[in-house]
Amino acid sequence: MSAAFPGGPAEDPGAAPPQSRGLAIGLLAVLVLAVLGLAGWLGWYFLHNGVENGDFEAAPECEIGETEALAELVPGYETEIEETVGTVQDSFGTGWQCRWATPEGAGESVPAAATLVLIAAPVEGGEENASETMRATAERSDPQPVEDLGDEALTWVEEGAFEVGCVAVRVSNLYLESCYTAATDYDAVDSVDGDLAAEEAERLARAVVDQLPEPE
Repeated sequence: MSAAFPGGPAEDPGAAPPQSRGLAIGLLAVLVLAVLGLAGWLGWYFLHNGVENGDFEAAPECEIGETEALAELVPGYETEIEETVGTVQDSFGTGWQCRWATPEGAGESVPAAATLVLIAAPVEGGEENASETMRATAERSDPQPVEDLGDEALTWVEEGAFEVGCVAVRVSNLYLESCYTAATDYDAVDSVDGDLAAEEAERLARAVVDQLPEPE
């Protein structure tokens, strides 16, 4: 999830860690591939089996993630990714993938980064579709349930050079995934503990869920 930090005179202060940027973008790519892989059979099965309708005709845009929690966890954040996911032809649904990171600059804040994915499955059968997307995304990382968050939620840690904590939430037919990582100092040599990052990702996810519009 961004560039190098000052540990010596040649480094730029204030940039987010390169390991963090690469890992965050990689996670987004893995998520999109997982969703695309599910699209074929999930779309056919759930759209043809008369399951309940969902509440979301479309996924909220990235702006919904710009909460007080994001401002506190990614100080002075800048938007680095704001892209659509899926098309009207894709049976898994459509939505947005977003990424914010501490900007390069004067080194006033330890580098951090957060990602957010929002996908609204087709209204018909969308609740089951979004639920399967969540399980398929999280299952590779020993996910644990999160209480009192959306209709169902899971949390996990992505291990690597920089540990990333993630939380996925289903609210009706909306799939929401938030991931977070931060360096321990300006040198951006090490990341915060993955479990701590997961707690902060949950904080980000709860802030977004609180902003969701009420069903009509």
